[in-house]
Amino acid sequence: MKAFSGAGIKFGIDIGSSQIRIYSGSKIVLQEASCAAIENDTGEVVGFGTDALIRMHSSQSGNYHLVWAIKNGIMTDYDITKEMLRYFINKATHQSVSRPNVMISVPCELSEVVRHALVDVVRHAGVQSVSLISAPIAAALGSGQILDLPDTILSVVIGKNLTDCGIYCCGGTVYEKSLAFGGHSIDLGICRFLQKKYHLMVVPEQAEQLKHEWASCVSGGEQKIFTVRGRRLEDGVEIIIELTDHELALVMQENLMPVVKLIKDVLHYSTPEMAEDLIHNGMLLSGGSAQLPGIPQWISSQIGIPVFIPKEPETVVAIGCYQAIDNGKDLSLLINQGDKYYGGF
Repeated sequence: MKAFSGAGIKFGIDIGSSQIRIYSGSKIVLQEASCAAIENDTGEVVGFGTDALIRMHSSQSGNYHLVWAIKNGIMTDYDITKEMLRYFINKATHQSVSRPNVMISVPCELSEVVRHALVDVVRHAGVQSVSLISAPIAAALGSGQILDLPDTILSVVIGKNLTDCGIYCCGGTVYEKSLAFGGHSIDLGICRFLQKKYHLMVVPEQAEQLKHEWASCVSGGEQKIFTVRGRRLEDGVEIIIELTDHELALVMQENLMPVVKLIKDVLHYSTPEMAEDLIHNGMLLSGGSAQLPGIPQWISSQIGIPVFIPKEPETVVAIGCYQAIDNGKDLSLLINQGDKYYGGF
């Protein structure tokens, strides 16, 4: 396995459907929306990340639209993704002439063709070397797990549109699987519930706010009542309804069942000895949705394994990518080197 070149700048990069995070040294050096603002008339890119969002929200003419460069780990536009990554990498290096060594997280089941395309994009964004690592592996590393020991590790990452799950032991992969489900799927599930039961239309952004302010997978003893504003399905008239936290908890549980099924599917590939390990070690749950109240307790009740959340569930993937750069030799079975696709840089 080819070692990373030199002792220069090193970046751990987590490119999600909504955000890109770059970790270096001991901190997140860049965290921005993974999008570009495009001028409607000319098709010209006028900004990336935060600049793109500012351009969109400050425009009175509506002459721009946003392109989100990554969906379910796959590039939606090759050229835009290439220029976006070049922009972010230059920004993170403060326009330094040094080319960084980068490790990028990818979904578990990303095809070889898509991996090749991603390496090509990053390579042309001006890096020294690039390697790929599955998101659950990166999350485990970023949370302090040691992957080259005999202990079994079960890691799950819930992103905006994708959930990745994997079992790892002795520095290798036992089994990995991805699911097209994420935090945005929960938002859409809340929208569907309100339409079906209350004939109330709300946009996903409202559902997301409702999820963060009131939702819990486990309802408490005393029932809480709150109001939701939206438009009546029949005539579009604005109305307000009352909703309880108990109702929302049931909606959360119903919508998270695909994640439980994913975890159980992956657990089928564990041996009895591995299962015993997991009962003791528990399951690592990362990603933005991991912070929603009650999720670890409820998932644990469904799979019979303790579930724990790392200190920084949203950033552990980027942290783990960075740490993997220095541990490439020990993690050779878990890392895809970029030169596998290009024969070196």
